[in-house]
Amino acid sequence: MKLNLPLLNLSNSEMVILTFVVTGLWDVVLRIMNENFDDLPDIIKQVLPFIKYLDPYFKKHTLLAAALIAAFVGATTQPIIYSITPFPKNLNNVNYVLIFLINSFIISALYGFIMKATKLFPILEETYYKKLEEEGGVIRSMYHDGISGLIVQFTIFIILILGKMIIK
Repeated sequence: MKLNLPLLNLSNSEMVILTFVVTGLWDVVLRIMNENFDDLPDIIKQVLPFIKYLDPYFKKHTLLAAALIAAFVGATTQPIIYSITPFPKNLNNVNYVLIFLINSFIISALYGFIMKATKLFPILEETYYKKLEEEGGVIRSMYHDGISGLIVQFTIFIILILGKMIIK
């Protein structure tokens, strides 16, 4: 059986805008989970303890400010990813999709170094990254950045599959 999952075709600029929105909304979800951490199921608290690490970061930023920072980071990372591996037009080519996702993970993981080098995100550095690195070193913060990038890409895949199904 051949997988046939064409994606809604968007231009690179539309994809960057979509990335901006998706990344910002995921930041809002993280904040809601952070603010209600004690009410989350134990399995989430055990598997995703980094959500609690965001406490001091979210205390220093409004909901909008934190979401816009995350959205900016996502929107500026995506063109780098696309310049190396353009976004898949169809999920049929599993090898290409895997290469795209691997590149997304690596570039998202490495983007944290750009964020640190520019010193544009001092509160993020002083709070969230500091805690991650205390518990697992730089590799841990890179891993979290890479996974965040994958979460955004998978969300975009879902949106574009649904968009293609709706707009036939």
